[in-house]
This record gives sequence, structure tokens and C-alpha cells, in this order.
Amino acid sequence: MLWRRSPPGFDKVVFDVWAEHFAAFARSNYPQEDKLSSFDGAQVHLSPAGLLTLLRANVHVIAEPSQMSHILQALDNKSAFGRYQPKLRSRVREIATEGRDAGRQFNTPELMRCIAAPSSDALTVTALTTAFRLFDMWPLDPTVVTGEELSKGADAPVTSVDLEKLTRRLIPSVRKDMMCARVVNRTLSTAGRGTVLTAPEILAALEGEAAAKAAARKAKEAGKRACEAKAEERKLLAAQVERAKSAQMRAVQAAARREMWAELAFDAAREEASRMRAMGILGPSASKLWRRAAAARARRPSAATHPLPLHILRRVVALQATRAASGR
Repeated sequence: MLWRRSPPGFDKVVFDVWAEHFAAFARSNYPQEDKLSSFDGAQVHLSPAGLLTLLRANVHVIAEPSQMSHILQALDNKSAFGRYQPKLRSRVREIATEGRDAGRQFNTPELMRCIAAPSSDALTVTALTTAFRLFDMWPLDPTVVTGEELSKGADAPVTSVDLEKLTRRLIPSVRKDMMCARVVNRTLSTAGRGTVLTAPEILAALEGEAAAKAAARKAKEAGKRACEAKAEERKLLAAQVERAKSAQMRAVQAAARREMWAELAFDAAREEASRMRAMGILGPSASKLWRRAAAARARRPSAATHPLPLHILRRVVALQATRAASGR
């Protein structure tokens, strides 16, 4: 099975897909028999969905005991696989070279030929017993654990110990009781013993943990949406305040323009009246001209927003004064 994803890596989603493929394979080849699959206790394997898929196909999953590689991988040394692997690589190179010279591909049957000869030569009874003997696992000796070993670090020497009875009296944290799931460093702890991941109590614990994570994720998303809503509300409020400030500023500016227009109109009317009196023309008073200009400004509201230049304003006032004088 090829799986392309970004970022790369094996996660629970990929494990669920793998479980579906493996369950289909197991059902097609062994429809009625119970199957057994062995994993390590990595966090990626603790997916309730994938484990239930395997269980429905009669595949029982066991998590290997952690921290026991010295026992579970006793053959991974120079006496066993240390002799097998070099022979296998040498045989693969020989057959691959022969196939290249003959113009044929290196196929699966030839790989099986490469495996058969080195395994027969390296994994002999003598080699296997030697490998287990290096770890004091062969021959089996129940008395290998002495009283002196048990007495190390004890307050009093240990003379006789019933190991079975002692194991029953130890607390779960000491004897690594895996009848209930224990999570250490975000993964299932299987130290000291194997664990049936498809057992009801383990599945229930994993489903509870998955439900708790889903609830925490939903709460986090709800909190994020609430923060986003508050931010949007603050943004709308700030926009309203800004619009109110802009409207107030425009009103202040309009009032300032009206006041400036009134001052300019009054000054222009007074100067024009003085000029007409100097020319011997008796015209209306400056206050009357100012009132006429104010009335004209009231008839044209746009003038308050866009005041006329001073020289044009003087012409308008002079024209009004001349009309008023000639009318008399």
C-alpha cells in the first residue's frame, strides 16, 4: 500500500486505512479462523477505529512488551542474524549479477532462493541456542535469580521469596498491571508484559481517551469562534465610533466654513460701502448689505460649503450696492 501525505509520516488516519486493507486480506484468506497480529505500543497504533476494524475481522492485536528487547530480540546478535544478514546480502548480489548478465529481472522466486540458503546455513540449532545462551536464556534455570541478587538494596537480607505471592501483593504501578490502560509519555505503556489492544477494557479506555480529545478539540474550536466573534464585534464598534468622529469633524468644519463666510461677507460689504461713500454714492449701510448677503447665502446652501473667493465676493456686493443706489 502506497500512501502519500503531507507532512509525511505514519499517523492514526494512515493506520485506520492500513487496518481496513489488512482486515480485507485476512477475511479473504482466513475467513473463519482467529488471527493474531503483534504491534508495539506506539501511540499511532492506539486508534479505536482501526482496532475495531481488525477485531471485526477476527484479528486480535497484541502490543509487545516494551523495555524487553533483550529478551524479544535475542537473535539480533552476531551468533544468529549477525551471520545470516551478511550471507543474505552476498547471495542477493550473486543472483542479481547473474540475472543482469542473462538479461532477466530479479523477481520474487529468486529472492526466496536468496533467503533459503543463508537461513539454512546461519540459523542452525547450534547458532540459535548459542544466541539465547548469550542472554542467559538457555538452558532454562528457575534458580538463576539468587537470594543475593534479590537482597541488593534491601534493608534486610532476603532468605526465601515466593515470587508468585510477591507479584500478587505489588501495587499496579510496580507490577505494571495492564488490565487497565496506562498511558506514559503520550503512549500506551506495555513495560514488562504484553497487552491485548483489542480487549474490551483496553478498547473502552482508548475510546474514552479519544472522546476526551475530541471534546477538548471541540471546546477549543468553540473558544476560537467566540474570540473571532468578539473581535468582529469590536471591529464593528470601532467602525461606528470612527464614523461618529468623522461626522462630528465634518460638522465642525462646516460650522467653521460658515463662520468664515460670514466674516468675509461682512468685511466685503463694509469695504464696498466705504468705497461707494468715497465716490459720493449713497448706498445701503454695511449691516443691510451683510443681511442681504446672508439671505443670498441662505438661498444657496452650497455656498456655505464652498465659499466664494474674496474678489468675486466683492464684485457681488458691489453689484448689489449699485443696483440698490440706482433704484433710489
